[in-house]
Amino acid sequence: MDFTFDDEQKALRDAVRDLAGRHTPASSGGDVPVGPGKHDAAAWSAIADMGLLGLAFGEDVGGAGASAVELSLAATELGRGRLVTAYADAMVAAELINRAGTAEQKAAFLPDLLDGSSLIVPALAEPGRAWSLAAYDVTAEGEGDSVVLTGTKEPVPYADVATHLVVTARAGDRTGVYLVADPQVSGARVHFDATPAIQLGSLDDAPAAIEAAVNLGILAVVSEALGAMDAALPMTVEYLKTRKQFGVPLAAFQTLTQRAADMYVSLELARSTVLFTAMALADDPLDSAAASRAKVQVGQSGRHIGQEAIQLHGGIGMTAEYAVGHYTARLTAIEHTFGDTRWHLARLSASLRDYEQVEVLRPA
Repeated sequence: MDFTFDDEQKALRDAVRDLAGRHTPASSGGDVPVGPGKHDAAAWSAIADMGLLGLAFGEDVGGAGASAVELSLAATELGRGRLVTAYADAMVAAELINRAGTAEQKAAFLPDLLDGSSLIVPALAEPGRAWSLAAYDVTAEGEGDSVVLTGTKEPVPYADVATHLVVTARAGDRTGVYLVADPQVSGARVHFDATPAIQLGSLDDAPAAIEAAVNLGILAVVSEALGAMDAALPMTVEYLKTRKQFGVPLAAFQTLTQRAADMYVSLELARSTVLFTAMALADDPLDSAAASRAKVQVGQSGRHIGQEAIQLHGGIGMTAEYAVGHYTARLTAIEHTFGDTRWHLARLSASLRDYEQVEVLRPA
């Protein structure tokens, strides 16, 4: 598998890096809190104008006709620039409509989503339950355009600025996909009380659509995490080179340089996994094993690099005025998005049942 980018991909990477640099939140002055921020409308408009929302979608539905690899490149630069946007969530919603919707539904909703005219995000998680691709307490009654939804979804990131939601709901013992306009939102909670909805496609198509959409969302967030890690490590190395203690730079202490070297190893493991996953999903959007492997490796690398970056920076790593804490907060949030590390590790472990024998690698 060739991990080398061609000239067009390098040009896309440089263009998105420039865009992200122009919209990076200010990291000084104490007015940027650590942790999830509000949707940056100006950055979102710039992302839409550059065509990044349609990278992974065909030209027939208003996309750019590129692939998951280009989407990953763009998301990496957005993560490096610490942009707070609904990019991954919008990609999940777009893939759900693209795969589950009828031709008429795609024509009605996808072009506006991909050009930024509307913001559609998914509502998948339910309060009090572990992450699951299936719906439990949110139910759907009726068929076609006469469907009503009842129940609560939470958390639903960016629901307060969304024009529509794509909701998973239980119809009998099966999970379907539904579109809701102007949802009733309270923070990150969305409550449905016989709320009118439009069923996207059939119940038969819904499971594959949900799996492919979440895989694409996972690729977007692990790519964003790769960008965050790729920015946090050089910041830490530079600090070790310039900050002095006992009259010498911190980098003069071998133990600290060894810890920085371990961070580099974690970063390269994550980079290889993300690149492999992007290429795997470009070939097969339903390759959930690749998505889970990326989620596990990036979750572990992100926790390692984030925690080490803060510790090696000392007290300033915890301040709101310094970017390394912001990167760590975002890495922590990403680890718990679309299933945490333990959930994906359990899914990979369960797949071992498909093998008659598992050979454990041992050192020679």
